Amino acid sequence: MKKLDQSKTPYIDALKKYVSEGVAPFDVPGHHMGNIKNKATELFGQELFRCDVNAPIGLDTLGNPQGVIKESAEYLAEACHADEAFFLINGTSSGIIAMIMTAVKANEKIILPRNVHKSVINALIFSGAKPTYIMPEIDLELGIANQPSVEQWKKAILRNPSAKAIFIINPTYFGSVTDLKEVTEFAHAHHMAVLVDEAHGAHYYFHHPRSPMSAMDAGADMSAASFHKTVGSLTQSSVLLLKTGRFRREDVQKTLNILNTTSPSGILIASVDAARSYMASKEGYEAMSRTYELVDYARSKIAKIPGFVNEDRNHFLAHGSFGYDDTKLVIGLEHLDLDGFQLYHLLKEKYEVQMELAESNEVLGIFAIGTKKKHVDQLVSALRSISKDHYKPSYIRKKSHFDATFPFLLVRPRVSFNAPGKLVSIDECEGNVSKEQVMMYPPGIPLIAPGEVWSKDLVEEVKELQGSSESHTKLLSSYHDAFEVIDTAKWRRFGLYEKRLNDYYKNKITTPINDGFRFPFEGEGHQATFVLMPFRQDTWRKKAKPAQDNYIEVIEAIALHEKVIVGVNQSISKKVIETLNAIPNVTVWRLRYNDAWARDNMPLFLTNGRQLRTVDFRFNAWGGKVDGLYSDYQDDDALGALVSKKLKLLSYYLPSFVLEGGSIAIDGEGTLITTEACLLSKGRNPYYQKEEIEEILHDYLGVEKIIWVPHGIYQDETNEHVDNMVSFVRPGEVVMASCSNKEDPQYRYCQQTYKALSEACDAKGRKLIIHKLPLPKPMYLSEEIASELVISDSTLDTRVSGRRLAASYVNYYQGKDFIIMPAFGVKEDKEAYQIMKGLYPEKTIHQINTYEILLGGGNIHCITMQLPKEDE
Repeated sequence: MKKLDQSKTPYIDALKKYVSEGVAPFDVPGHHMGNIKNKATELFGQELFRCDVNAPIGLDTLGNPQGVIKESAEYLAEACHADEAFFLINGTSSGIIAMIMTAVKANEKIILPRNVHKSVINALIFSGAKPTYIMPEIDLELGIANQPSVEQWKKAILRNPSAKAIFIINPTYFGSVTDLKEVTEFAHAHHMAVLVDEAHGAHYYFHHPRSPMSAMDAGADMSAASFHKTVGSLTQSSVLLLKTGRFRREDVQKTLNILNTTSPSGILIASVDAARSYMASKEGYEAMSRTYELVDYARSKIAKIPGFVNEDRNHFLAHGSFGYDDTKLVIGLEHLDLDGFQLYHLLKEKYEVQMELAESNEVLGIFAIGTKKKHVDQLVSALRSISKDHYKPSYIRKKSHFDATFPFLLVRPRVSFNAPGKLVSIDECEGNVSKEQVMMYPPGIPLIAPGEVWSKDLVEEVKELQGSSESHTKLLSSYHDAFEVIDTAKWRRFGLYEKRLNDYYKNKITTPINDGFRFPFEGEGHQATFVLMPFRQDTWRKKAKPAQDNYIEVIEAIALHEKVIVGVNQSISKKVIETLNAIPNVTVWRLRYNDAWARDNMPLFLTNGRQLRTVDFRFNAWGGKVDGLYSDYQDDDALGALVSKKLKLLSYYLPSFVLEGGSIAIDGEGTLITTEACLLSKGRNPYYQKEEIEEILHDYLGVEKIIWVPHGIYQDETNEHVDNMVSFVRPGEVVMASCSNKEDPQYRYCQQTYKALSEACDAKGRKLIIHKLPLPKPMYLSEEIASELVISDSTLDTRVSGRRLAASYVNYYQGKDFIIMPAFGVKEDKEAYQIMKGLYPEKTIHQINTYEILLGGGNIHCITMQLPKEDE
């Protein structure tokens, strides 16, 4: 393909033509091509106003460019080695928001450093994405955050396999550069998009040998670059660059159309067109060469001035940076009786030198193509004069205000932003959850963002910034003399987060997802399996003796492969306990519980690959007073805490949220399947919306993608737990119950489940491989068996004759090298066994007739709970 002539400026040429045509303007803007006189026209001149047109005929539209804007964007894309390019007239902030909104949807995860610009936090509010922050390398000497290391990026990517994207700042405000190519390749290898904030790196696209690698050359998917910052376009003009493949041009354009004004400035577009053409020319290359020469010249002069230190490439490489952008002039302070903020203002107020920004320990200057030697000499002269007045060899300035930590994130930004709020003074902030961003500007990196908790240290830091008459800082918040926080008294969801907040302060644990824990796939290796012996006479016939025998058959099969921990209470006979103790690989624990469904009343075990923790949801016997099975479930509800304590595991406890292990199927790679019939039932969490339930599942089980199927097994008394309907064979592959009888109500349930699964993708973006396991013909509770149950005052759901039993072969249990599956004494048992052999050719399959367990309301999966290995 023939290369474009980068000396051409299609938009500028079209604008010149339009202005010269003698148009009679009856469109906006109302100055009608400068046909007014005021102080602005006196300052800027009539010609600027003549060029200030909107989108007239011949100048194309920014929202759907088909003419000269499209043509100019093609030149821009080629110059920047991108597939597509977009003009931004709302600054790089709009590009950042557009990138994140395009790449990451509500409740999906994005990995990013916490020292991001405020526009990134705004993007999280817009998109509803869930941030996973990683800490950058901290330079305590300068009091700034640099880049996360490449290893930190890799670790975060591996720990968050279902993240949709990573977001990289390259360079940081102070010039720290990462190994963009290596990080990009690693993220892509793990199916994550790479988005880059190049606000301060637009000059990288014009390929000077001293410039770092650009995002497009590194293979990133999208980048936003501020042409106005370093390559000479007008303030607020910027570009968004796209490598197609993961995202289409239309995806980005659609999002930009939400954010962009419908009255774009032609002047801003023209300035980018001109900047691109100039920077791609020999003159632009020479201008960048002069820029680098000037910054070298400045450093050589400053090095000789007492009290000032060049914090240059060598400093940043020694403090965790992979590379450095030499156009950033960082001037450190040493033995001056001034801090960086005072120096910043002194330079302007006394010497007419405007620096970019200040921190306690340094000031920053930006060198670009417009920098001239006379400007550098003026700066050097000012520093010499200041040195004479303020250099004190014995003076030691106080330690930087910079805190090497960021606030604890309690809830994601969008949740906090939409929660009820109240205004408080700075003295009342500690312990409250912020609804707004508070920052120093520049650089615009939030000290606290929505959803984060005000700490005592942060309160003191902000009070210092507010009260110091010498700091001259610009502390920005939404209000003049107050701060907005969540009004927890009016926020009905606070009960959930209050426990999380207390956990953070007490144990320094936050949420499993933030602490790096997840619920692993059942087929991964186990330390042991938990089983609870049955005893309850309104659940189990003949005083539970047939059920106990059936349980022991299951325990014996599992014990052939791994340790089994069997819980017994005071109702279990001495004879049964002796039988259990005689089984090799079985350990008996004395526990308090109300019924023997370990899958549902035990805690859920989480791992980070090295250690275990538990998550303990509330248990209310599958529906409480609405449609629960028994009212005396207090010991069941307390069992999670009891087991966690016995195992000496830290536990995340959610007393306000009901969840049973049988209601979820998890692949260990970020995907969870559940039924709407169960999790949205009125007896569990009636005050939570679907999106809120998904957030809890994400935060406490480490999942990213929730696949909802409408139903489970017809008339299943658990409100249709998913473990009777769908199970993960392995990540990306499921087996589901199937019914061929169109007259059976179960047929419609199975059809709906298949449709939901076949239309879904998992957290890795894979279409699920779906296998079918035929159900046995309907089975019912006989009058004889029903009469053998003993109903008590605590029984809420009486089992009556004729009730359909929830018989399903999908309710099996798997370990690393074994399967324990049910049989029901019917002809379908053999077919189910053969299908399972085909699904698990590498595993030993035990098929046990579990009819007595079925009579109690569940099956093998329901009575087991795996204890994962601590070291994977």
